[in-house]
Amino acid sequence: MIKEFFLKQRRIAFENWQLGLLVIIAIFGVVGFGALVEFAANDPYRSNPVADASLRIARIPADTRHVVNEVFKGAHPQITRQQRFEGQAGFEIINAAGPTGGLLVLSRYDGDIGRSVVELIDVDSGDVIHKYAPDFDAINALSNLSVTEVNHARDHHAGRYMITHPEVGEDGHLAFQGMGTPFVKVDACSRIEWALDGIFHHSIERGPNGNYWVPKNLVPSSIALTSAAFSDNAIAKISPDGEVLFEKSVGQLLIDNGLEYLVYTGDDYMADPLHLNDIQPVLEDGQYWLRGDVFLSLRNRSTVILYRPSTNEVLWRKHGPWMAQHDVDIVSNHEISIFNNHTAAAPGGEYVLGSNEILIYDFESDQVRSSYSEGLRRHEVRTITDGLSEILPNGDVFVEEQNFGRILAMNSDGDIRWRYVNRASDQQVYHVQWSRYLSADTADGLRTRLANLDCESV
Repeated sequence: MIKEFFLKQRRIAFENWQLGLLVIIAIFGVVGFGALVEFAANDPYRSNPVADASLRIARIPADTRHVVNEVFKGAHPQITRQQRFEGQAGFEIINAAGPTGGLLVLSRYDGDIGRSVVELIDVDSGDVIHKYAPDFDAINALSNLSVTEVNHARDHHAGRYMITHPEVGEDGHLAFQGMGTPFVKVDACSRIEWALDGIFHHSIERGPNGNYWVPKNLVPSSIALTSAAFSDNAIAKISPDGEVLFEKSVGQLLIDNGLEYLVYTGDDYMADPLHLNDIQPVLEDGQYWLRGDVFLSLRNRSTVILYRPSTNEVLWRKHGPWMAQHDVDIVSNHEISIFNNHTAAAPGGEYVLGSNEILIYDFESDQVRSSYSEGLRRHEVRTITDGLSEILPNGDVFVEEQNFGRILAMNSDGDIRWRYVNRASDQQVYHVQWSRYLSADTADGLRTRLANLDCESV
């Protein structure tokens, strides 16, 4: 009896010891797994296959949630933040001012076919005169970036890729990127001419000699005291043949010019303190700038700077009154325009204070004035992020409300000339993505080229 009692106690103690050992092993396993995940997420460039596998496992719940939202709830990433503009769809001429000869270079997600396309629309008739539909899978296949740097298969496949700020040449070529993809040039028939590997994003502008200026992210970060997750934004100058002619980290050029507070200041560490979203090259010498200078828009600092790449000098900078701005344009020899999102960061998220604005800064008077404010308020133009504007030769303004899939052309009184709402047959409005307006002097040669194009015979 006593022997059986002690044997039972020994068995219970052994089982408890086993359970305790399993608990300890489980705790160490969870801690170790968490450490591997953190290592792979924060420093992918020194990671290893075990850590990478741990990160992929840790992402299964989030990836599953995204799939469920897309498949069962219709939460496609290219559907707009809100469904607005009931009863409006496609291109509509409202109050034409007579023939302009202009073309809309429309970058949009086509919800009917489930992919991004670029269409050239005659703004005097509303007709689509040409369409681009590049092979995104072929473009992604040309990238050698690792999946920890950019997951093209997940984030930029044909159903998600979004052509951003496409630039059209007079020969009909199209240059673009997909917000974190290689920079690509295709011909008028959408065939790939070249692809420059890297993480390119936001604006594409042509500078002197036809070179492209495009923002990109440097990986790994070149800035001291930053993690691998740091957005090391850089400006890149690229030749028409796809050769990198100049590249400079924006964080580093700020540090070089004694402006490190823009890179490092914050109550907490900021992985994206600058958020470069536009590079506007200077094409002609002026009193306040020289040909080859560039204006840079830094959204997360509400700052615009004028930078001279040839001497690595920040010539001018201004913080506000714009807030989270996008798109800097040169409008005269002493003025620039800024598309002011007027976005405030609040505990519940980001909000536009009233409406977007188009602000004009005058270097001569050091004053800022608001233009087209009546129309922007009346038509409730309020994209929280992205968005752009361009003052047209006749004094009208072209505005893209990216978050809500709408494009407007308005006169100075705020009357709409024409509008476009990217509504699909499922009645959902999908994103537009940094479209352009081409005035007649640029559009005429392009029309001639495309009129004689025969992609089927090539």
